[in-house]
Order: sequence, then C-alpha cells, then structure tokens
Amino acid sequence: MVKKGVILCGGQGTRFLPATKALPKEMLPVVDTPVLQYIVDEMIDSDISEICIVISPGKEEIVRYFSPKGKLEKTLRKKGDEKGLAALRRINRGARFFFAVQKYPKGMADALLKAKDFIGNDPFVLSTGDDLVHADVPVSKQLISAFDAGARAVIGGQTVAKDKIHLYGCADLGDVMFGNERAHLCRTIVEKPKAEDAPSNFAALGRYVLTPEIFDKIAQIKPDKKGELQVTDAINLLCADGNVCAYDFEGYRYDMGSKAGAVQATISFALKHPETKAETEAFIKSLKL
Repeated sequence: MVKKGVILCGGQGTRFLPATKALPKEMLPVVDTPVLQYIVDEMIDSDISEICIVISPGKEEIVRYFSPKGKLEKTLRKKGDEKGLAALRRINRGARFFFAVQKYPKGMADALLKAKDFIGNDPFVLSTGDDLVHADVPVSKQLISAFDAGARAVIGGQTVAKDKIHLYGCADLGDVMFGNERAHLCRTIVEKPKAEDAPSNFAALGRYVLTPEIFDKIAQIKPDKKGELQVTDAINLLCADGNVCAYDFEGYRYDMGSKAGAVQATISFALKHPETKAETEAFIKSLKL
C-alpha cells in the first residue's frame, strides 16, 4: 500500500516576483488556501498518511505553516471561532509531516535524494509543489490504482496540444496496460521535443508513483548541462527495465508556474467556493470583454 508522499518545493519562483520575495511560490493563495495545501489535501484524500516536503533555503515559511499552531488554536477556541478552528485543523488532517532541505539547486533527482531516509523501503507518490489539479478522484489515487494493478512505476500526465508538447517531457507510449485505456506502457520519456519529433502528445505532468528502486537509478545518472540531476533520466532507466506505466489522469490541471495559470486557478476555485461563488459570477458578468 502507498502511504507515503514526497513534495518537492525547490526553485525561487522568479516569475512571480515581487510576491515571492516575501512568500514561497508554493504558498501563494488560490482564494484562501495556499497552492501547496491543495496538493497536500490531494495526498491525504488518497490515503497517504506521511508526507515529506523538500524545501530550498529561504522557504522556512512552509515548515512553519505545517507546524502545530497551539497558541493560535487556543486563541480561536477562546473566541469560540469554530470556522477558524476548522480551517486550522484542515492543514494537517492527522497526517504526519517531515521536512528536508536541498541546500543547492542541483535538480529534481537531487532534491528527491534528500527524502531517501524518509522513504526507507516503501513505495511513494512524488509531486512537485506547484502543480495544481482539480479532479473528482484525486490524481494521486488514480496513479496509485495503476501501481496497485502491477506497474513497476507510474508517470502521471495528460494529452496536450501538439504545439505545446515542447514544453514538457513526452512519453513514448506502448501497449495498453491492465485493460485500462488510460494506462499505457512507457518506453521512454523524451524531454521537451520539437513537435515534429515528439513520439506522442502525452506530457508528463509532475506526478509519479515510485519505489526505492528509483534511488538505484539516480546513482547511475550523470548531471545535465546545468549540472543538475533529473528525475526523468532516472525514470528512463526504469523504463528500460520494463513495466513502467504512463497514466493519463482525469482532471483539470492549472499551470501554477505561470501567471496566467495562477489567475485561471483563482477564478475557477472562486467559482467553486461557497463564500465567493455568487460575487465572482456577478463580477465576471459585469465585465465588458
């Protein structure tokens, strides 16, 4: 059973300056909730009970956010603020949190190595900290279902337009797996190919289910031109061994690495939030577009 999750929160979020000078990009709010909280919620809703968050220096606010808030909880209880207490309790929801620090930006695979002791001998879900997906069935749960069906590892992604595939790692797909049209054998991942060279329209989108075997593969890869170790290179070694699944997950993904994606997410979630839905709808109708 997959009970552990790792969330990578590296990078400086320079595209969101000056806001990220004060707040990590993963903590930027979508309505009233940080992006990272939605990813944590997804994991908890997928029955993950232990989560390790790997941060870079300067992102200690993430640690503070997920740490116990005894004084604040006491104040809210004294005021009888049940709504505030409920919001505070939502943060952890009984999950255990662990933290690791990647001191230098040496790539996603290097960041994952910081969680090696936390992983131990257990399978785990891996996610980036700024990849937000709204789905009826949590994305992590969808990927875990493919892992439980017998996959060696699972790469989560979606089909994208041909003119967008150069922005992503692209999977070379093989046969359908487990009788599920959303699950295909992944032969390899081609990093950011030209449209004419792309083996498919399947883009890997920052969600994986892996086992500790990935650490053996990381030990075999070399740094790229930037001097970074990439998870994709390690996963390609897994693909060479066979039985790696590329899973086309259901849900709407917001690219929280772009300003447009962040705005779209805020509008979409505001239209779903009971406290903001009506006013947001009225505001949109009032716009002269």
